[in-house]
Amino acid sequence: MPPVISASRRTDIPAFYSDWLVRRLRAGSVLVRQPYSGRYKTVSLKPEDVAAIVFWSKNYAPLLSRLEQVEQTTRNLFFHFTITANREMEPGVPDYKDAIRDYRFLGRRYSAGHIVWRFDPLCITDKISYELHEERFARCAEKLRTDARRCIISFVHPYKKVLARLEKHGNDRLIELAGEKKKEYALRLAGRAKQYGIRLFACCNDYLLSDAVQKASCIDAHYLSGLYQTPLDTRLASTREECACTNSIDIGAYDTCPHGCLYCYANSDQVRARAAHRRHEPTWNALGEQVLALPDEPQKAQQSFLR
Repeated sequence: MPPVISASRRTDIPAFYSDWLVRRLRAGSVLVRQPYSGRYKTVSLKPEDVAAIVFWSKNYAPLLSRLEQVEQTTRNLFFHFTITANREMEPGVPDYKDAIRDYRFLGRRYSAGHIVWRFDPLCITDKISYELHEERFARCAEKLRTDARRCIISFVHPYKKVLARLEKHGNDRLIELAGEKKKEYALRLAGRAKQYGIRLFACCNDYLLSDAVQKASCIDAHYLSGLYQTPLDTRLASTREECACTNSIDIGAYDTCPHGCLYCYANSDQVRARAAHRRHEPTWNALGEQVLALPDEPQKAQQSFLR
């Protein structure tokens, strides 16, 4: 059974690497470096080897003019669209009004069922209160009321690299809240969402679950099978604790997204990520690098970088 392609949890491919993606789809394959082993894997992108493509982005504008080229591989597309109106934590993303315009375009080109709004992660700091997040959530929900059916939320996890980035690049101090307080806040957001016909889901935050907040499966083969009217691989393939995602292949690379989001889990260093984006060539066979050796010879693999 062909796999679902994830593009990508590791970086924002639609925003920064759309040209590269279309070239790899046209070529029919991509090399992906495995994060832990460092080995390279050839992933087929031929139409017969791709069941669907699940996109993740904060800015779809660069991809919109290339959708017909993507559809030559598959029309089974699904879009995670993060819109939070949180410019303090996301200094490089478009204005939320522009993002909502693009959300509507995608929802109307495909359907409201082909796209999900993400309002995550929620970062409560000494300068950004929950009430400010709720106000922004309501503002976005009101504008998305006829286009969004579902919204996924989560609270930021205080990883060491996140705290270090906040200290180095930001002026905010993350405030850790008790689980019950976060659940209370989630229920308040669920109430707001319901006013606009939107259902709320929680990603990898099971303590938020209730009758009003359901468990998210960000790549859900059961849902996608019904959406596309075709069977997909329904095996669970959790990417972290409490994850309910089904099997997919991610073709992205860490430390390549220059959005500069202060809470980012995928970048270890903002300067390194921006440098990777600057040197990237759309003609390369892997995201962020050109692999000159065969992928079955990882110990001899050489990479060509523009420094």
